[in-house]
Amino acid sequence: MTPRGRAGRLLAWALAVVALAFVAWVVPVRDRCWDPRAPASTRVSVTRNQDGCTLHLRSGEARIGAPACAELRCEPGVASTLTHARTGVLAALLALYALGLLVWAARWRALLTLAGVDISVLQVWRVSTEAQAGGILLPGGIGGDALRIASVIGRPTRAGEPRAPAAIVVASVLLDRAIGLSVLALVAAALGFAWGGLRDGALAFALLAIPVAVALGLWVLRRAPQGRTSGLARWLTGGRFGRIVGPMLEYVRDARAPAAIARAAGLSLVVAVTQFAVIRGLVFAVGAQPSAEKWVYVGGAMVFIVAAVPALPGGWGTADAAWIFFLGLAGLPAGAALGVGLLYRLFWYISAIVGAALYVARPRASIVAASHAPAESPPA
Repeated sequence: MTPRGRAGRLLAWALAVVALAFVAWVVPVRDRCWDPRAPASTRVSVTRNQDGCTLHLRSGEARIGAPACAELRCEPGVASTLTHARTGVLAALLALYALGLLVWAARWRALLTLAGVDISVLQVWRVSTEAQAGGILLPGGIGGDALRIASVIGRPTRAGEPRAPAAIVVASVLLDRAIGLSVLALVAAALGFAWGGLRDGALAFALLAIPVAVALGLWVLRRAPQGRTSGLARWLTGGRFGRIVGPMLEYVRDARAPAAIARAAGLSLVVAVTQFAVIRGLVFAVGAQPSAEKWVYVGGAMVFIVAAVPALPGGWGTADAAWIFFLGLAGLPAGAALGVGLLYRLFWYISAIVGAALYVARPRASIVAASHAPAESPPA
């Protein structure tokens, strides 16, 4: 690893540690309560039971009866938030989350079909679900994307090629991410404006700039002169930037690309709506009442963006701090905000467990054959 790479990793880990320290400092594990007739600085950790409350004072524990306990004003802790979450609602939201994953697989298949990769929706769903397990163990969403690419490269194409070209598969994943992020930001901005109006909508406008930038970038890629005769073409195909954008050029110039991108965008709209419905449902499931509805959606989009920062595996720390901050703007207590984030992470882990089980259930011969297949490197 180069010194610059080591410095980047150290910075990412430092950011994650700071975020975890922020979460530990802000979020109470137990309920924190205080007498409304006394200063809020008198708040203490409280454990509730049927007979009353146990106050965890610095001088020791003290018990009070149910009438006195009912008079306390409390900030919910993450433990009580998760304990009292509505299980029936959580089960329905988990099913909705699973539906979103299936639609996400259909979106990527629409882009793989453009590349001529012969694969069904269920096969794409299986590959994507297996990649979820890798995303837990590796930083950000990069690890999961790498596993998706590796799983599809070895598949035949409709053109008769024995293996799908790595450059085209990489391009499909990059475009899948770009379309997903664009539509997610667009829906979040629209919901933000619908619930909060244009006033104080700076972050919503910033989110709106993402789909505009992606659309403009796709237009440039399709219209850019071919070859290396112009300055723009040399900039697009040369250097480090060219190694990233190069695979996209051939891919998005295909005559069928606009139709495939439109189908992927339509499916992505369904994915975004299901994601925000799950988040809003989790807020309801933990019994929270947001005072600023728009931040549930604008903040949720920001959490997804922050979670992609390659810090700790699975986005631990940075994503949790983002949930607390942005849902705090929606009026949720820190314990409830972290509870929503942890429950959403639980859904992700459940899908990852399914993916890991599917991977283990694969015939061992096919896994060994795939591991010994000649590697085709992404474009340099």
